[in-house]
Amino acid sequence: MSAINIDQNNIQSEVMNSDKPVLLDFWAPWCGYCRRIGPAYEKIADEYGDRLTVAKVNIDEEAALAEAAQIEVIPTLVLYRDGKAVDSIVNPGSKAAIDQFIQEAMAK
Repeated sequence: MSAINIDQNNIQSEVMNSDKPVLLDFWAPWCGYCRRIGPAYEKIADEYGDRLTVAKVNIDEEAALAEAAQIEVIPTLVLYRDGKAVDSIVNPGSKAAIDQFIQEAMAK
């Protein structure tokens, strides 16, 4: 399972009304760090796909979504539960850092 792309058309159904928690990556194609963490993020999608929805927002294409989520730095990962942001992490350094963030945020 790979990360799904989120836009204005599907944010309501895929994030806000999701039965599962949603990990949302705000990124941009020109962001070198975003590209570097991308493969680790896809592994997270494979490993956690049964427990949470793993998704991405390209802030260049969906600036309004990034603004609504008050994203100032990319990459920023935000965990949503029941349509509300539970926690976020900016510039996770590794897959292990993302794993740890998920565990801590899911416990909240």
